[in-house]
Amino acid sequence: MYKILITGSIHQIGLEILRKEKDIEIQYAPDLAFAEIFKIIAPFHCILSRSETPVTRELIDEAPNLKVIARAAVGIGNIDVNYATEKGILVINTPGKNTNSAAELTIGLLLSAIRKIIPAHSHMSKLKWDRHIFTGMELLGKTIGIIGLGNVGHRVARYAKAFEMEVLAYDPYIAEEVFERYHAEKCTLEELISSADIITLHVPKTEETTGMIGAEEFSRMKSGVVILNTARGGIIQEKPLLEELKSGRVAAAGIDTWEVEPPKHNPFRDLPQVVMSPHVGASTTEAQKRIAESIAT
Repeated sequence: MYKILITGSIHQIGLEILRKEKDIEIQYAPDLAFAEIFKIIAPFHCILSRSETPVTRELIDEAPNLKVIARAAVGIGNIDVNYATEKGILVINTPGKNTNSAAELTIGLLLSAIRKIIPAHSHMSKLKWDRHIFTGMELLGKTIGIIGLGNVGHRVARYAKAFEMEVLAYDPYIAEEVFERYHAEKCTLEELISSADIITLHVPKTEETTGMIGAEEFSRMKSGVVILNTARGGIIQEKPLLEELKSGRVAAAGIDTWEVEPPKHNPFRDLPQVVMSPHVGASTTEAQKRIAESIAT
């Protein structure tokens, strides 16, 4: 009997697929504390989790029967992939299944930020009606700079074109024809940073991309730029971003991913020009269904 430990909540369709297999036994424990996983993991052949469960060297050492680490998400940053590979353990994830959800969230954060929807809502909740303080800006004719033209990035490019925006993109790993297909002007990172009215990040978190947007990059941006990050926390350095938001050089920001999740002390919460969400890029019913189907089959 092949035993699977599921430590994160997945869509019901994924559970149904697994339960139909006669030679598979599953233990569904989405709320299991990390310390408790150590105590029970030994007999399991597979651990299926979402991003909340780190799969560390120490945990792997407690799992002598482990053959597969399955991540019901895109990111595998908190899995010790190198050590798992050394031990002959296969690591799988679900790339591309949350593409649409993450791209739509990006546009949602953008519209909310530039039209000041959240402070306007809060204002009306207090029975106020001062419309003039919520003057925003349009997307028509603005230049959006997309850092990373992969699955999510090129979907954002398509949406931006629907708003009649000019699209710049930087991605040294994507073929020229992808830029052409999505009508994105290929440029260097320096050109993008200095030219875009809106900058949005859609790159994986690697040694190369960690901290890639910091004080030096902000100093070269247009005054009044809008910053979006629905990729991974730590790609944008939060301290200089906070300083630029307070100074007004960065006019607004939409942030879904954070250097530390959850943030222990979040100074962005006091800034009305910042729209925040708790890493919900993949949190739609449709995306979770696709993820569950993919990881279970």
